Amino acid sequence: MRAVFWDLDDTVLNTLPGRMEALAGTYEDCLGTRPDPERVWREHNGRTLEALSRELMGDDWLRFAERYREIYYAIDFDPEPFAGIVETLDAMRADGLDLAVVTSKISWGATGELTRMGLLDRFATVVGHDDCERHKPEPDPLFVAMERMVLDEPSQIAYVGDTPADVKAARAAGCHAIGATWGSLAPERLEAEAPDLLAAHPSEVLAYVRRVAAGATS
Repeated sequence: MRAVFWDLDDTVLNTLPGRMEALAGTYEDCLGTRPDPERVWREHNGRTLEALSRELMGDDWLRFAERYREIYYAIDFDPEPFAGIVETLDAMRADGLDLAVVTSKISWGATGELTRMGLLDRFATVVGHDDCERHKPEPDPLFVAMERMVLDEPSQIAYVGDTPADVKAARAAGCHAIGATWGSLAPERLEAEAPDLLAAHPSEVLAYVRRVAAGATS
């Protein structure tokens, strides 16, 4: 095993409170309604903000996406790492693994949040929505991370994420697919994708990666 790539929202950082507040506010401003934001995200299955915006607004989608980001990045909250994340990242680095964040969030937003939480230096690169044309569940964002990190063997890489789109992207790229249930809004849908590992805590990801490195995944 050479590297572990991580999704950001609901996997590394608990950004749910800010995202739900921003989504509800954007619905109200752009559509005149105030939905249950958790239900909206759960049904969206981890696709991008831009995809959701196009579904809701059609040709006027950019107004929704921009308003969401205006609200989200104006909210005063700290997106805390989930329990066990920092220890797991540090243990992986001590084991000689390279780490990256691959997220559907815009790259400057992801980098800013990781910087505020003191985590950015753990990662060799951050790949965001604006770094490629096709997005999860397509494998392209993982390929961008591999190219930046000069990695050419996907079977030596694991990708950890909380949505079906993350599992599908990992499989399409040829990487180990690890479903993270500790922050998932739809763990039952994640389980239905049959990832290589369904992890309830970051320490389980570390144990799996070490087993793979030792030559045994069972």
